[in-house]
Parts: sequence; C-alpha cells; structure tokens
Amino acid sequence: MRPKEIQEKLGIDAYRIKLFKREGIFFPDNPPSGNRSTNYTETDYENLRLLVVLTKSGLTCSDIRKLQDGEWTLEEAIVARKQSIDAEIARKRNSLSLLSELLDDKVEFETFETDRYWNVITKREAAGEEFMDLEDMYGYRPVSLIRNIQCPHCGEEYEVDLEDYLYDQSSDEKENGMGPDIVYSFNSEDNYECPKCCRVIQIEGWIREYPVGAYDSEDINLEEREG
Repeated sequence: MRPKEIQEKLGIDAYRIKLFKREGIFFPDNPPSGNRSTNYTETDYENLRLLVVLTKSGLTCSDIRKLQDGEWTLEEAIVARKQSIDAEIARKRNSLSLLSELLDDKVEFETFETDRYWNVITKREAAGEEFMDLEDMYGYRPVSLIRNIQCPHCGEEYEVDLEDYLYDQSSDEKENGMGPDIVYSFNSEDNYECPKCCRVIQIEGWIREYPVGAYDSEDINLEEREG
C-alpha cells in the first residue's frame, strides 16, 4: 500500500505514522529507499491499527514501547495511564473552577489582582489541589519535515519528506520557561535522485522546533552530486 492509501484506510494523517516511527514503536516491513516511498504491507496495516487503538485509549508512545520491550504488561500500562489521566482531569477540573471564579469576579486584564489570586492558588495547592500546567496545555505534535525543493540540475520542483534522511535529533533545555527545543538534522548524502532528470542531489540541513511542537527555524542546502 502507498502512504496515502494506508492513511485513508486508518483515518489518520502522515504525521501520526511519522510519530510512531520517530518514537521507535513502528518499523515498516519495506522502509523507503532512495526516492521511493514506503510500500506498506498488510502486517504494517495491522500493526498500525493496534497502535491507533492503544493511543486513542490514552496510552503514550513511551507506554507502548515498554509493552513492546516486555517491561510492562498491558494491565500495568493501562493502570498507570488511567492514574495519569485521572490526575490530569483533576487538574483541569480545578483550573475550570478557578476560571469560573475569575468570571464571577468580572476581572479585567488591566486591573488584575495578581496577589489575590496567587494567594488563592497557593492556599488551594497547600490543601493538596493541583492545577493545569504547560504539559496539559500543549500536546506534542511534531512539525512537518516535508518540504518543497527545486532540483539544482533541471529546476523541477517537488515535495520531499526529509524525515527519510534524518540522522540526528537533539534537544537542549532553555532557561526562559518555554522548555526544550528539538533540532532535526538530515543528510540525504548520495541517496536521493531527482524524479525528473534522475540526477543525484544532496539535501542537507536542519529544522528546529521551539517550543516543542512549534516551528522555529531551518537551514536547508541543496548540492549537485555526480551519480
């Protein structure tokens, strides 16, 4: 099956499959080679169906990886994730209560009483309540690594999935409270040929997410190669 076909059968987009690959829980039988895209098998389809069911039930890629590695039983994974989701729901319920209080008080941004509500939160946290944090607000969704490039040999423009040439993924924690960044480094070396002129192109560079899940910057270079 071609990528588009399996996406339609599963009702998911390409980024979901790429996330499964990046997290090390899905390895297609026939990975891409050169400028040929992945040819998915029925086994791939069934494996992806299982991953979709498990992730929609709330299990994370990390949970599934522990299942695959034999570190957890399915029951252990479900119990741990249920506890995590219950805690998240409690945090959201407490934040919802605080939002209702702010509405009832008819607060305005220009005259917001920070000390008052800081003390409200501090008192409630001291009593054991927790509130939403960044992890609850921003679910991780990787930035697309698909780009349009122009062949330096013939000038033809086409779409390339740079994840096929990914060789490194690095992350550095920042000190501004926005969390770490993620830098994806890729290099096709002599493994990519222009679909039109069949000349070899080297695609090399990086794409940066910051904060995680948001596009920040990139540097992509094309070089003519003989081959």
